[in-house]
Amino acid sequence: MSRRAAHRYAKAIIELAQEHDNLDAIYEDMDLVYNTIARNHELKAMLRSPVIKLSTKLAVVADVFKQTNALVQDLFKILTDNNRIDILMLVADEYMDAYKDIKHIQEAEVITAVPLTPEVEAKVNDKIKAVTGYTATIDNLIDASILGGFIFKVKDLQYNASARGNLNALKREFLN
Repeated sequence: MSRRAAHRYAKAIIELAQEHDNLDAIYEDMDLVYNTIARNHELKAMLRSPVIKLSTKLAVVADVFKQTNALVQDLFKILTDNNRIDILMLVADEYMDAYKDIKHIQEAEVITAVPLTPEVEAKVNDKIKAVTGYTATIDNLIDASILGGFIFKVKDLQYNASARGNLNALKREFLN
């Protein structure tokens, strides 16, 4: 139930952000909200606590995120008024997902034997865009066992251009 409510709040914020032409600024704020709550267990516990007054929760959130956009500040008030401040992190997550859908951005996991250089990362992103039609934010994982090349995973799609993958494919071909 909370995820559905968070989705509705996020959808409303997306629409308001589009009307006010500050979709990107709100995304940055929501990213800050999400990551701050995710990394701060005391803040997360405080938001979920039934013992702490809503006014105290609002005061803490407003103070912690005082540099955020007025639209985000209004969201804090609305969530508090509706006794939903505990789903703030979910709302931020839903907003970021909706933003990425609107901007045609997806997260990709790229596994390489060595860290990607900026030039190679750009080429990998071009390949992802050619395959999926979307640009991607790349999370580069290092795994020396793939020997060379790369493996990228985007949602339910995996593309294996690793030396190890090619050797395994060749081995299967010889065995058949």
